[in-house]
Amino acid sequence: MDTIDDSLRDSVFNEKKSIFEKKVQNVSIIFYQTSIWELSLYKIFSDIFSENIKNSENIKKFLENYLLNIDAEEVFLYNKKTGLFISSFTNKEIKDEKRFEKICNSLKKISNRLKNSEKRFKEMTINNRMNTIYLTEFNEFCYIIVILPKNKNLELAKLNIDIGRKVFEQEIKNIN
Repeated sequence: MDTIDDSLRDSVFNEKKSIFEKKVQNVSIIFYQTSIWELSLYKIFSDIFSENIKNSENIKKFLENYLLNIDAEEVFLYNKKTGLFISSFTNKEIKDEKRFEKICNSLKKISNRLKNSEKRFKEMTINNRMNTIYLTEFNEFCYIIVILPKNKNLELAKLNIDIGRKVFEQEIKNIN
């Protein structure tokens, strides 16, 4: 897709997709418009990764319950090794369709910077005028990111993460 003019990408993609579908019938295929120069590869790999997790519905339900218990806006899980999106739950309208890919890319950059140092990433809190974003190790496989409205208690969210780890481990025994 890199070599195709932006204004023509959708039509070229749909044309190529149609040709391929006609040749390969009776097989379910998912098509993606990807580029090696942008975040679309994170999207496709995250989709493949999250679709192949055995307990994905249980994970989604866990995140929904967790979000409602702490009155958060969003909760995300990312794989520590790959930096790929695992699952999320939100109770707000999503405006940035590429935010998962951007976050994956940022996490990968942080991890790469820390690889060569003696420091190990444990947690991070970002405060802005609208909310608090808290990222921490959730288990040996993933990070959890919690986005709280500015007026919500971060310490309560941290306590719930600690409690939730045990419940979550039961839900995802077969994640790896």
